[in-house]
Amino acid sequence: MVASFQQKEGPPGTPEIMLHFAGGMLIGPLILVNLGRLIMGGFATKTIEVGQEERPARKRGRPLRDGPDRREDIIQASTLLFLKDGYKSTTLRRIARNADVNVALIHYYFTSKQGLYQAVLSAALKATLASLKDPQWGPLSVDEIAKTLTAPFYKHPALVQTLTAIDSSPEAHEATAAVVRRLSLSLTACIKSLQKMGSIRRDLDPELFAQTCLELCWAPFKTDQADTMGNDDKPLTPFTSVLLTRHVEQNTRVLASAAACRTESPTSTEKRETEMVPLSATSPKG
Repeated sequence: MVASFQQKEGPPGTPEIMLHFAGGMLIGPLILVNLGRLIMGGFATKTIEVGQEERPARKRGRPLRDGPDRREDIIQASTLLFLKDGYKSTTLRRIARNADVNVALIHYYFTSKQGLYQAVLSAALKATLASLKDPQWGPLSVDEIAKTLTAPFYKHPALVQTLTAIDSSPEAHEATAAVVRRLSLSLTACIKSLQKMGSIRRDLDPELFAQTCLELCWAPFKTDQADTMGNDDKPLTPFTSVLLTRHVEQNTRVLASAAACRTESPTSTEKRETEMVPLSATSPKG
């Protein structure tokens, strides 16, 4: 078999190699090399048009350049699993299967399971953190702070259990602590600004009052009433929602009353109340 080698003229850098085989023997190492490449490549022919650059091979887990961003799909799928089954029982394989992606893509976006878990918690509290950091309509009142802190839990009832649970996994505990720390810092800064404006008593420790706000706002979602919801992150029933709302409103009034600035000192208030007591009520009979 005889082979002929021909190179067609074309624009610089875009040669087109053609091999013609006829009866005879193979001659020349160049033809042997090219024949080996054809055999190893399964006799596949790859055509590159003039002016078109060849794309580099896509790394494992890396999305296509013109493909959709699957980050939100992964967060949505993992949120349901993490809140339902917890950190330890949820595997990346299950998340990948529910999100219709591969595990390598999850690692590309979030580095690790811990990184994904923290991203899920941050996404659930994204609106809350934004409202505390940069209120849209000026400084928040105590009532508005309470509404902001409880809003995510009406959407994800099991979230408060996740944020307050003592997980046996160090990775989950570290991720949860980081998110709660960010929330506490934003809430503390918000309280300090209200103290400067005179809307909240200045004798209150802003950090401790921030923790009190979190505990009272989250408490209704940890009661026996909330336990009937289970831990599957299902929407609240109307009855449960009413009970939780009443509990939240009650705790909000407690916070607002504790934070309200007094117009007069306790001493003067006690003095006025004493003066209003009838003498007959304090004088001994007989």
